[in-house]
Amino acid sequence: MNILLDANICLDLLDTSRPTSKRSVEWYLANKDNEDYLFFFSGDFITTFYYVLTEKRKYDPKATLLAIDALSDEIVPHYITHIDFKNAKEVFFSTVFEDYEDLLILSSASRIDTTLFVTNDKKLLQLRQFQNIEIVAP
Repeated sequence: MNILLDANICLDLLDTSRPTSKRSVEWYLANKDNEDYLFFFSGDFITTFYYVLTEKRKYDPKATLLAIDALSDEIVPHYITHIDFKNAKEVFFSTVFEDYEDLLILSSASRIDTTLFVTNDKKLLQLRQFQNIEIVAP
């Protein structure tokens, strides 16, 4: 089963002082060794991780890069393509869900046959499903 972790989940794993971190970390630790699961995150989030952790949280830049690298060794970075952009744009103009950035991530998740999208985003959780992807909280 392919599982895509949203940026907020990965930030919880990288910065355990966040309010949602405890639940995210517990969920990930309970599931990470399941051989039926393959974990992904959008590699396009790497710049966001670095910015949030170094500029907003004031973490050491070198330690931050090492933490992101360790995350990338355990959770596979998956990158957005132009096809994802086109698919997300089509969905954006034809549905009531109006968060294009989230649609872009979900479109890329769909391309790799993601079954489960794990997030703390309340709007996404209300969506519950996108195509064949179930959207759940940790």
